[in-house]
Amino acid sequence: MSRADVGLPATGAQADPFRHVQALQDIATANGGNRAAGTSGYDRSAEYVADQLRAAGYNVRFEEFTFPFFDERSPPVLVSRPKELDAVTLPREALRTLASSGSGDVTASVHAVDLALNEEPLQISTSGCEREDFVGFTPGHIALVRRGTCPFQTKAELAQAAGAAGLIIMNQGTGDQTGIFGGRLSTQASIPVLGVTTEVGRKLAEAVQDPLRNRVRLKIEVETGTRSTRNVLADRGETGGSFIVVGAHLDGVSEGPGMNDNASGTAAVLETALRLAKEPATATPIRFAFWGAEERGLVGSRHHLDALSEEQRQRIRFYINLDMVGSVNFGRFIQLSQTERTAETAGIIQAFTDHFESKDLAVEERSRNQRGFGSDDAAFAAKNIPTLGLFTGAGNAKSDEHAARFGGQAGQPYDPCYHKACDNAENVDRVVLGQMTDALTHVLKDARPLMPDR
Repeated sequence: MSRADVGLPATGAQADPFRHVQALQDIATANGGNRAAGTSGYDRSAEYVADQLRAAGYNVRFEEFTFPFFDERSPPVLVSRPKELDAVTLPREALRTLASSGSGDVTASVHAVDLALNEEPLQISTSGCEREDFVGFTPGHIALVRRGTCPFQTKAELAQAAGAAGLIIMNQGTGDQTGIFGGRLSTQASIPVLGVTTEVGRKLAEAVQDPLRNRVRLKIEVETGTRSTRNVLADRGETGGSFIVVGAHLDGVSEGPGMNDNASGTAAVLETALRLAKEPATATPIRFAFWGAEERGLVGSRHHLDALSEEQRQRIRFYINLDMVGSVNFGRFIQLSQTERTAETAGIIQAFTDHFESKDLAVEERSRNQRGFGSDDAAFAAKNIPTLGLFTGAGNAKSDEHAARFGGQAGQPYDPCYHKACDNAENVDRVVLGQMTDALTHVLKDARPLMPDR
């Protein structure tokens, strides 16, 4: 088999990580348009990564696991006064099914649950967080609650216990929490659960005051069950002692090919592994990991960590995560799960910072206390393993400050196709992808024992 047959560049050619993005795009195109965990698109993606690593000389292993599968079969429907001539179908862009919602096609009255919408200004909501909120609830009605304070799961469980036929969660309307939002229930609901904007929620709440207008149809169609998938793992050096883990999630959402999120991170980690395979071994062993089912709740990385003993987890000195490193309206961010640099993190963070500065590339260090940033770094942070993430921005709007620092358009999303069908190969900036890959390669290539024992 030639190097070209497995996608490796000819000897002496400059290796561009974007070639892996294009390969994963081709896999998505040939497999129903996505690479979500539990699908053929994901399985082919895992095989591609494994083939690349094996061709470079790595011993590759698959780590199998199961996960709760959830797939939305059609867009949600919410219709006010569905059987009347003046029925109003609420706009699709103002609605979002919560992951692990139940299926259902329900027509019923809406029951407002402790909304407190008359307060000026609106306060942070506790709506639907306590059993007492549902005192007097009419079984068979659709519960309307505000987002806030307690997990979505709590609101869903209390609504189900009160006999609700469905649950609508409106954004709470404070600060910037007014638009549409995503969310996931920790266990499968038996009723349809829908998230809506503050504006839609207010309209429904107003209709509750008029019994003649208080009737809606809520329809959610989902497929649920259990599926199997796998992580792809390859070690550089002996991991019997201390080592670093460098990872990216390999799966995408079902809405599209998942190129920036996260073929870009996969490409950066994979290309770095291939480059390092040609170099002398460093003092610090590295485990390269390509996680499955991140989009289903960090399932793959959590499975990997839970399968390790406490002694094995203690030997992981640091985790480096790459998620969305090719955003078209990019920033360059180094993200920490700790509030500040520590003895474990200072050396490797400084190595990244020095590399970017040596290339005259702006970079910003960010921290979030002990929670990670919602990607696989959060799984490691939860086990008290220091983490660092490279990231170029998601669906939120770029600030004026960041536009001045990094270029690009203020007020526009870093990634306009975040979790959308348009997240294809054209949605990846190959220049910034190359910069993030080069930084990772440089830091790992020159890695010395940067992290003392924990």
